[in-house]
Amino acid sequence: MQIQKVRIVSNNISFGPTPLPEDEVEQHLTISASGRVWFTGYKYANGFDEFEICRRKQFAIGKAAAKEILMLFSQYLNSNPLVWYATDIGQWKMVITDTEGNDYTFKGSLCGGVTVGNTNLTYYLREQIPVDDLLVFGARLIRPDEEE
Repeated sequence: MQIQKVRIVSNNISFGPTPLPEDEVEQHLTISASGRVWFTGYKYANGFDEFEICRRKQFAIGKAAAKEILMLFSQYLNSNPLVWYATDIGQWKMVITDTEGNDYTFKGSLCGGVTVGNTNLTYYLREQIPVDDLLVFGARLIRPDEEE
């Protein structure tokens, strides 16, 4: 199956303290077969359902890179994936659109574990997409200078 685009919405709000108004709590990432990528990060701002855009990027990664990424998502779609759910962490929602316009929706928790074969899609996309602190299917990266 050929994939036209993948859209991933990652929401990092979980049980616990309310985020600060400037905390980035949601990210939208769209990768198209043309090689175009759209990213938008939203901060908590005024609370639930009142997020504000805190950063936005549109760029190209090239058709070859996009083709490789979308091929992995095609394999994911056909693999009858096992999805992990937890109630105390954020959530992700992914819509895969094929070239015929059919949408396939998947949801899960931001606990990682979204793989195709031996490829962890969270880490793979973080390597391929030049956006800092990309959530995708897993929680925020901890930088070495932030470790305890």
